[in-house]
Order: sequence, then C-alpha cells, then structure tokens
Amino acid sequence: MDSGLAAVLGAGITGAVASLGAFLAYWQTKAQVRSNAKLALREPRRKIYSDFLTACREANEAVWDLVSEETHEAPAGAIHRVLDTRFSRLQHLLAEVDLEGPDAVSEAAHAVVDAFGDLHANAFIMFETGEPSDDDGRPIGFGGDITGDVREGLTKFVWAGRKALQTDADQAP
Repeated sequence: MDSGLAAVLGAGITGAVASLGAFLAYWQTKAQVRSNAKLALREPRRKIYSDFLTACREANEAVWDLVSEETHEAPAGAIHRVLDTRFSRLQHLLAEVDLEGPDAVSEAAHAVVDAFGDLHANAFIMFETGEPSDDDGRPIGFGGDITGDVREGLTKFVWAGRKALQTDADQAP
C-alpha cells in the first residue's frame, strides 16, 4: 500500500470516528435538553394537578357531609347549593389543567368535572320539580353512592397525572 492511499484511508477513518463522536454528543445533548424540559414542566404541572385534585376532593367531601345519618340520603337542594358554590373554582382549575396538559390528564379532569356537573344538574332538577316524599312526608334525597362517578374519574385523573409527571429518574433500575 502506498503512502497516499494510507493517508486517504487514515483521514477517512478519522473523519468517520469524529462524525460518530459528534453524532453521539448531539444525541446526548438532545436527550439532556428533553429531560431538562420535562423537569421544568413537572413542578408547575404538579401544582396545578394537586390544586385540582384537592378542590375535587373538598367538593366530594362537602357533598358527603350532607348525608343524613338517619336516612343515609342527602337533600337535592343542599347538594345543588354546595356544588353551586364550588363549580366556578372547579371550572377555573379545569382550564389550568387543560393548558398544562397533556391530553390524557385533561380528558380525565373533564370526566371528573362532568360527573360533578351531572350531579349538580340532577340535584337542581330534583329540587326544582319538588323532592319526592316517603310515606311519613320526609323528603327523599340522593342516596347510595352519590359521588361514585366522581371518585372513578378522580382515580383516572391521578393515574394520568402520575404518568405525565413521571421522568426517567422515576423509572426503576
């Protein structure tokens, strides 16, 4: 092999190794930037998800506080009033969740607010049409698992939120 060919092969190999090194450095930098961006999004999202979850749990608890120990029912008018006072805050927090995303978390949050909305509307309708009475003349209210749909939605919201907040550092080795 003559010296010219050896020089060309040497330059080619050196160039290939340098290109590979540059590609690996680029890939590592890109992964680091992506990881840093995820970490930067994590805390604001965590705060908004936490605020939404807390407001939903407080609204749920407020509804359950209305349940009579004697009848195990809650009056429709009281449910309507309690949810009426909390609905604008839930809507505000839902808008923040929508802005932060991702879509899976937003969809789960909408399911929760929709469940509260259905309960709110049903309580309003029952209240406006006159609550039915039992044989003793006592009003019949909402009984059973009043907020079952809300709790089911909250479970999905928590799982979606956890997944959205997860980073590579959260992965098990």
